Amino acid sequence: MPSVAVVAATGRTGRLVVERALAAGHSVTAVARRPEALGIEHARLTVRAADVTDPDALREALTGHDTVISALGTTGRGPTDLYSAGTAAIITALPKGARLVVISSAGLAVPADAGPGTRLAARALSRLMRHAYEDMERMESQLAASGLVWTAVRPTGLNDRPGSGTPRVSIGATERVGNRTSRADLAAFIVDHLDDPLTFAQPVAVSS
Repeated sequence: MPSVAVVAATGRTGRLVVERALAAGHSVTAVARRPEALGIEHARLTVRAADVTDPDALREALTGHDTVISALGTTGRGPTDLYSAGTAAIITALPKGARLVVISSAGLAVPADAGPGTRLAARALSRLMRHAYEDMERMESQLAASGLVWTAVRPTGLNDRPGSGTPRVSIGATERVGNRTSRADLAAFIVDHLDDPLTFAQPVAVSS
């Protein structure tokens, strides 16, 4: 069973990814600035404190892991480089041959089969979230140029409802999925598809 490191593990999505990975039988390292905030104890869980934008600090925390999952995210609407700076640090610190999965947003692209209402809503959301989306685009460009085995998972609007157990998925993010995504469904998809070659080196849109 691959060993998994979760960066930004104490956020609402990161915590669920940690729980799902442990439930699936993985050995997990939770990485965060304040890992004590995670509040989870498990025989296969290690917690490590690290600045998620510091490659040297991350390198020590990520050593020996087969897969790294980045749950980095921001709730603000102002200018940000958290996604790109954090991902650049992870890429620099990533163990040789390790897989990298990041969380992006379905808002980066409007699928070809989207209707007029969806397109209108997407334009409005793109204006509202333009700073975050611009930085997510920088992040995904870094991944595309990295030569790594990566996946950018693009959920639609996140919520804290119970998971449906049957997330809707578009490999390549080319087709329409649902409008909302439970964080539980997002975490389940990420962990359940860590070794799925169909998701390698491309974005994947996900919803509940």
